[in-house]
Amino acid sequence: MASNVIELSSNMQFIVVDDAPASREGIVKSLKTLGFKNVSEGVSEGEALKLLQEKNFDFIICEKDMRQINGFEFLTEIQENVEIKRTPMLMVGPELTKEETLRFPEATPDGYLRIPFVMKDLSYQISQTLMKSRDSNNIEVDYELARDLYINGEYSNALECYKNITLKNLSSARAFVAMARCYRAMGNIPEAEKNIRIAMQNNKSYTQAYFDLGVCLLASDQKQAALKSFDQAIQINPKNPIRYEETANVLTRCELYEDAENYLMRAINIKIVYPKLYAQVGRNFLAQKKKDKALDFLQRAVEQDPKNPSFLNSMGICYKEMGKFEDSISSYNLALKITPNDVKIMYNKVLCLITMKDYDRAKKVCQQILKYDPKFERAQQKILEIDKLNEASPVEPKYRGVIPK
Repeated sequence: MASNVIELSSNMQFIVVDDAPASREGIVKSLKTLGFKNVSEGVSEGEALKLLQEKNFDFIICEKDMRQINGFEFLTEIQENVEIKRTPMLMVGPELTKEETLRFPEATPDGYLRIPFVMKDLSYQISQTLMKSRDSNNIEVDYELARDLYINGEYSNALECYKNITLKNLSSARAFVAMARCYRAMGNIPEAEKNIRIAMQNNKSYTQAYFDLGVCLLASDQKQAALKSFDQAIQINPKNPIRYEETANVLTRCELYEDAENYLMRAINIKIVYPKLYAQVGRNFLAQKKKDKALDFLQRAVEQDPKNPSFLNSMGICYKEMGKFEDSISSYNLALKITPNDVKIMYNKVLCLITMKDYDRAKKVCQQILKYDPKFERAQQKILEIDKLNEASPVEPKYRGVIPK
């Protein structure tokens, strides 16, 4: 007879997602009391998604009722993000409402724990959640296989997997959106649009369908229709910062900077708390060569999240463009204290040092880059360029003109 309890390892990697400090700290304390050593905290949905993209966790505990997006919306964001590996999730909150189950039919966590709870309830539910997650009949196993094929560029095989999922659940919106992405990746925009519209019929509240339709419409040069579709995605939950960020990213890639800026400023103006929005506005202004405005927003992003190396890197680029080279180097150095092996940030530092004509330091940083990544061709090329620059510009003796002839 199979056991209905899984033995839990104290080395499991947990992440607790809750924007309310008191309840988040309570769950963290409970986990540590149960003997779990590795517990990370996601103080907001944005920070949690960033952590999940950067690191593989064994288990997610997420509060259902958060201020900007609820637990079901957060789970949907995880499901739709191909950079995040499938991870068992236990949702925590009061009793579920009928409206929630109807609105989010495919955002079903592996476990649900009603509050208030005692320690033994938490331990038991973690075990039960893991069991459900590992069940071979769990539809998420099929989604994980399709996701792996998609990120490896096997779009046709991924498409077949998603088609099989729709046979199991004809009312799915998520699977049809995933099929649309496969068609789009293969260059078949009409078929992608067709599948997205099926997804919308299946679930009119499925935000990602409207967003993906906007992407398809942009690919067909239907800008106004695309913007309308992006607006519809945002209207489903105007407080969701991720929709504004994703929309701005797509528009920026299409060099529609003013439209991207409009979406980002809409989010900022309604007081959405999400540092990445400020960083994205800053990068958008930088792309338009509006350097002072860019620096203002990048500094605001860093104020809200001072340990984000991506923000510091962008600030370094901005300072370099403004001719403030020492400030640029300082920003890169702060970023590299957080991520010492980040060769992209190191390379940006090299570019700044070359602009400063500090060739010796630039060459040393290039050599550091090649220690971490021997195949980083741009660093190899820069060393050759630096050697030529050194030959063309011999160093002036430091005290020439001071010592009497």
